[in-house]
Amino acid sequence: MKANNSSTLPLSRAFALTICAAALTACCGLSAQTADGKGGPPKPPAEALDACKSASSGKDCSFSSPQGTVRGTCWAPEGKPLACKPKDAPTSHPGAPKQ
Repeated sequence: MKANNSSTLPLSRAFALTICAAALTACCGLSAQTADGKGGPPKPPAEALDACKSASSGKDCSFSSPQGTVRGTCWAPEGKPLACKPKDAPTSHPGAPKQ
C-alpha cells in the first residue's frame, strides 16, 4: 500500500513560506534601525554631522554623498548634535525649520 503524501505537501509548503516570511521580516527590520532604537528618525550620516561641526543652527551647509552634493541647513532636534539637514528633507519634527 502506497502512502498518500498529498496532504503533507501543502502543510510543508505553508511552513516553508512562513519561515521565508519571518526571515524577510527580520532582514527588513535590521536594515531600518533608528538612531535611538525606539522608532525615531535615522541617525544622520557622518558627512552631515561634519558639515555642521563648526557652524551654528540655521546656517547653510553642504556635504558630498553617493547621490552628489547635498545642500541644506544646520539643524538638530533637542539634545542631538547639529547636522546638515537637506533642503528637500521632510519636516516630521515639530519645531523643525521650514525650508
